[in-house]
Amino acid sequence: MEQVSAILLFDDGRGDLGPLSDLRASFEQRTGGLTLLECAVALRTHPVRVATGRQYAALVAERLGAEATAPVAAAICVNGRMHARMDAALREKFDALHAGAAIVDHDGAIVAARLAGSALQSFIASVAAGSPQLSAEIAVTTTDIPLWSRPWHLLDATRFAAAIAADIEAVSATWEASERGVVPAHAAHVEVERLHIHATARVGIGVVFDTTGGAILIDRGAEVRHGSIITGPAFVGAKTIVSDRSVIKARTALGPQCRAAGEIGSVIFQGCTNKAHDGHLGDALLGEWVNLGAGTINSNLLNTYGDVAMRLRPSGPLERTGRQFMGCIIGDHAKLAIGTRIMTGASIGTGAMWAAGAAVIGAIEPFAWVTDDGERRFRLDKFMEIATTVMARRGRSPLAAESATLATWPLST
Repeated sequence: MEQVSAILLFDDGRGDLGPLSDLRASFEQRTGGLTLLECAVALRTHPVRVATGRQYAALVAERLGAEATAPVAAAICVNGRMHARMDAALREKFDALHAGAAIVDHDGAIVAARLAGSALQSFIASVAAGSPQLSAEIAVTTTDIPLWSRPWHLLDATRFAAAIAADIEAVSATWEASERGVVPAHAAHVEVERLHIHATARVGIGVVFDTTGGAILIDRGAEVRHGSIITGPAFVGAKTIVSDRSVIKARTALGPQCRAAGEIGSVIFQGCTNKAHDGHLGDALLGEWVNLGAGTINSNLLNTYGDVAMRLRPSGPLERTGRQFMGCIIGDHAKLAIGTRIMTGASIGTGAMWAAGAAVIGAIEPFAWVTDDGERRFRLDKFMEIATTVMARRGRSPLAAESATLATWPLST
């Protein structure tokens, strides 16, 4: 069998998370406590490489560095939309693939393939061209391994809970014995064996950890402040702060350097996002650098208790989610004023600024500047000035590739 020199994560262009897909490839999407890219790196079994279409090429190259796309002789190619984690059973399934063999799902999407030499290089070229294809001689079998294609797939209760559980196991396994913290005497817990607290994390007085329904991880440098309640499965990322008296419900994954407060449940924060005040947020996906004003709330259930339908973009089709509970999707750099009400199934575009008294309904254009006086477009220079200020608060600055990408969008100048 051909020696595998890398795991190659590829974006096949068949997944659409609405505004969350504007600046981020599939394997960079947080689908549990981690992204699939972070999961692959955490395995420490093979070097990790990536391949994308032209839409993400410059963004990924700058974020991950040149090594991420360095040539390899042979690889197990894994679809970036894979929802399952690469645990021992799945790695064994992939390792059992013979050179020149692949597995696809029931829609014909490539889930994984073991490729080498010219077959691998041809496949990478087809990914870059936006249409991943396998050579005719590749042996193909069908698998039930799930691939997500829409935002609501990430919130499926069973798969979401399994992803968080696997990610907690993967992250906590990397901690040295000295990095494993204990529950302080001034906090309460249920089933402490499923509670993982990094030694550098801080836990306030009166915090309650309930792991009856799943494990909880509080990552390095995170803080859970006084009187908060966290119900597992839940993942609190590195340097994230959970504010006083917050209620973090089951199936919540907070990425690194976030601020979380109020009532939050069945939610993913990509990272560096602020919900620092009271208000309900449920069954929602938020990108990076989002800021929700005090008292912002979202509805995640129709008054009819019916199947939620939503548009991912204003020009997109109305799609049935198959979910009774579906809150909202908020793109990177979106800002919402105090007291904003977000209706069921809303999608807020990248860079949108909402400062109107009316509720957010339907799909909002990227870079829409909405006030009670009407809607106009965000000026590019003003947007970049605000983004630079916001990112500096986390010790970051806009990447050149991000700035160049945003400059090509239909912003006002």
